[in-house]
Order: sequence, then structure tokens, then C-alpha cells
Amino acid sequence: MMRPESKYNCVIIDDDINSIQLLKEYVFALPELSVHATFSNPAAAIKEIKDRNKVDFLFLDIDMDISGLDIARMLREHVCFIVFVTGHPEHALEAFSVNADRYLVKPVSLQKFVMTVNELQSQHARLNA
Repeated sequence: MMRPESKYNCVIIDDDINSIQLLKEYVFALPELSVHATFSNPAAAIKEIKDRNKVDFLFLDIDMDISGLDIARMLREHVCFIVFVTGHPEHALEAFSVNADRYLVKPVSLQKFVMTVNELQSQHARLNA
């Protein structure tokens, strides 16, 4: 799946186009990441991710037509890292019950985003060393 010589593929699911655009800019700021796809329609995202190979990073909102928590449950086996990016801090505990890797509360700074990605990459490297 994730090889040092290749980029980590990322998928963004959020019903707010502005949030998607900001996260795309953050992903583009990190040369080791690549945006595979973005979705404002959670149902389309679920189908696409289930039909493809593993996704390295899934950046996921919670408050959508289909709850991000439900999406995480459905896609956990298809995703290496699930990072919730949401304006709802009250769902943090429940997010970790669906095996989220990180939980970021909007607005997310580029610095916090980079720190989160770096921590997850380091964790993955340690586990696979």
C-alpha cells in the first residue's frame, strides 16, 4: 500500500465546498500527499472507495446527509488513516469509537494539518519498521 517512493493517496469527503478546497490546498502543500478524489456527496464517496484499492488518508466531515461516523464504520477496512475534520467537537469521543486516527476541529490551520499528517506517517513507519 504506502511505499516511501510513492505518494500517499488522499480522499476528502465534506458537504462544504469551501472546506474541501481548503483541505485540497493543505494536501497540495505536502509533496508526499496526493489528492485522489474529493466528494461532497457521501454516498458517491462510499461507492468509489469500496470499489478501489486502499485509501491512505481519508479526511472526513461528520455532519452530512450520511454521518461521517457511519461512513467511517463502512470504510474502515478500506482506509489506512481516518482523520475527522469537523466543526463539531462534541462528536470526538464517538469518532474514536469508530477507530478514527485523529480528530481535527475546524477551523484547522495548515500547521495543525501538517503536524497531524506527520504524526500518522511516523506512526506508520514505526509499525512497519
